[in-house]
Amino acid sequence: WNTNENCLYIGLTAFDTDLLWRFFPETCKFESLDLKKLQIEPQAVKIHRGLTPDGQGGYYFGTAGLPDLDELNDAPGGSIFHFHHGQFENMGIPIPHTYIQNIEVDPVRQRVYGVTYPLMYFFDYDLVTRKTQYSFYTGSHFHESGLDDHGYFWGTWSSRRGHSLFRYHPDIGKPEFFEEPIPNPTLDYMWTFPLNGPIDSFINGRDGYLYFGTLIGELYQLDPITRKHTLLGRPTKGVRLSGLAIGPQNKLLGSYGSDFDTGLFLFDRERGSFEDLGKLSDDKGNACYMIHDIIWDGGTRVFAGETDNVDRCSYLWEAHLG
Repeated sequence: WNTNENCLYIGLTAFDTDLLWRFFPETCKFESLDLKKLQIEPQAVKIHRGLTPDGQGGYYFGTAGLPDLDELNDAPGGSIFHFHHGQFENMGIPIPHTYIQNIEVDPVRQRVYGVTYPLMYFFDYDLVTRKTQYSFYTGSHFHESGLDDHGYFWGTWSSRRGHSLFRYHPDIGKPEFFEEPIPNPTLDYMWTFPLNGPIDSFINGRDGYLYFGTLIGELYQLDPITRKHTLLGRPTKGVRLSGLAIGPQNKLLGSYGSDFDTGLFLFDRERGSFEDLGKLSDDKGNACYMIHDIIWDGGTRVFAGETDNVDRCSYLWEAHLG
């Protein structure tokens, strides 16, 4: 959400590489920002949890892809782009021959961190030198990552015990690995795959803690000082906690569910209680198949991006609080 422009910036999956759009709620108009005019390479077909404000009115994003393994050697790999003043700038490719699933931007240290797919590498990319300063193979896919108040990046790696947390700081130059696994679905769950980690959403709570939601629908609090994660509960009995944002009254706003049984919730951090805000559907009988991310406009509106609907193009949903 861009408060100054009163519009929503949206990253898409689009095989014509027209990936970045704006939506103006007051007029219900979508506007392409015409990324495809750069004629970027054809494997760069989506922005996947990688659209991040630069703090100056622009945005960074990484290009994600869906290449088969036999295409990787010929695929250049995902690029980091900077969109500012109406122009796109290609900042470079952090890890060749694989694509960028999500990024965290640290404007103070001029770093972009992220994880790639289908080869799952963490990277630390220096925006000044435009070089990857550090990378390693995580063996763990995470939909989202966290950046704490001290500049540590948090993600998951595949330990012998399961998918566990790691953190990385550029001043240290190498990751710190933790062993306690996070509960993950079994491989018979339809929306998982080998090496798919449990984290579905991740935010800095602006209260000294990080918070993350999981594929099995649980909400956790992570203390960056003690490095421990604590289960806070779950909003419903269903799976997927795919979106998190800071919402009204400093409560956590989240999304849950899959298979046309999706909705929104609030978590009161002071009381430790969940409030189910209801299912995401309209008065025409349409329901949201699965939510990929959400954002709050600071007022009464929540926007949710739908994903993985095989029967129609996924919708942008608007819900009203109160």
